[in-house]
Amino acid sequence: MPPAMNEPLSWDAFCAQLRPTFIPQFGCPESLAFALPTLDALHWLDRQAIKLAARLDRRTRLIVDEAPPAHLQARLEAQCLTQAEADPRLGQITPYSPGFILHWIRCALPMAKLVALWRDYQTSLDREHRIAAGASYGERFPHLRLGLVTGADLFNCGEFYAAHEDWESLWMRLPDGGEKLVVQGLIQLCGVHIHRLKGRAEPMRTMFDKARTNLLAGAPAAPWLDVAQLIQHTEDIVRAPLEVHIRTPDIPLVNEHADVPCKHR
Repeated sequence: MPPAMNEPLSWDAFCAQLRPTFIPQFGCPESLAFALPTLDALHWLDRQAIKLAARLDRRTRLIVDEAPPAHLQARLEAQCLTQAEADPRLGQITPYSPGFILHWIRCALPMAKLVALWRDYQTSLDREHRIAAGASYGERFPHLRLGLVTGADLFNCGEFYAAHEDWESLWMRLPDGGEKLVVQGLIQLCGVHIHRLKGRAEPMRTMFDKARTNLLAGAPAAPWLDVAQLIQHTEDIVRAPLEVHIRTPDIPLVNEHADVPCKHR
């Protein structure tokens, strides 16, 4: 779990927090595969390094004992293979240790691009989100979809990138229809707040218009969400000057409704 901080990590601080106990002898190849038992073994900083590499078209390969669920693979942005699926032509496979992926990416990718990408990507991912016992949406709304409530918890903590990724993994698995439109609107609301954090007024308003359209279109299929309240609170934020400190609205979920779907994974 990342340490709690008041400000986003600088690139130097990001790299300094995770140094391998020894420097692996793999040099700086164009591609490399790392072997580990499960995705749970990945250090959080290595996870962020994988995301940065993917945004520079360098996909990390992970060799795991058992294939993880598809939605976890999509969120990680790495190519996951089992030991049985691993092609000998992959080349060198390195036993994973915390810090190895970050070290490899720093060697293999242009440093200037990595620093710029990190500056643009990072807002609140380094902040530890502490949710009091009994306050988590997963505990308060056990009848709702797991992918929905975990994203809502993250959103309520100001973790807009993480909420975006959780909701996106849910969105990819939903069938076309109103509920999928609502989840797309929630993803776009994350973009609204990210643009505000970065001082981008016009993109913020444009993203809000898209989010409002999708939320309203899908509202009849989402009785678990108070769409009108969410739109009103977000509209107040969008209208406020960028220099004004605002409180991020909670996702207003409905605890009891006859038409609410049962929770599923």
